[in-house]
Amino acid sequence: MKKKLDQISLSERKRTPIAKIILENKVVVHAKDPISLAYGLMMRHNLKYICVTDQEKRVVGIISNKQIKRLGFGYEYDGHDDVELGMFDMLQVDQVMDKNPPIVSSQTIVLEVAELMIAKDLTALPVVHDGKVNGSIDINDILLFLLTGL
Repeated sequence: MKKKLDQISLSERKRTPIAKIILENKVVVHAKDPISLAYGLMMRHNLKYICVTDQEKRVVGIISNKQIKRLGFGYEYDGHDDVELGMFDMLQVDQVMDKNPPIVSSQTIVLEVAELMIAKDLTALPVVHDGKVNGSIDINDILLFLLTGL
């Protein structure tokens, strides 16, 4: 009989493959795509991060919703975040993304991912499976899993 995640000890959670806690998402953008495309995909798919690939589908970066909003074109009005997308057509993803981030396999254990993120001062990492983008993992997901098993 399998244990439920909330019944797994902290020690066992640390050894859990990251694939168990990531939200699989194969949506990517390319380095030369406009920022407006990346932001639109993030909003449509409810993503905090999106992986950036080159023409050979290799991960070359990662970009966050926060990075886009920090460009200064985001604002909150009446409780809703909004962004002036027209300005983003002038910028490309590679001008804003974190370039050449470490990449983790979907089979990398949670503890190793957390240690890498701490050592490199990162908030998110691309996750690949069989050389293809499987999604991303952020530090909040790891903390939530370690603390609650969710």
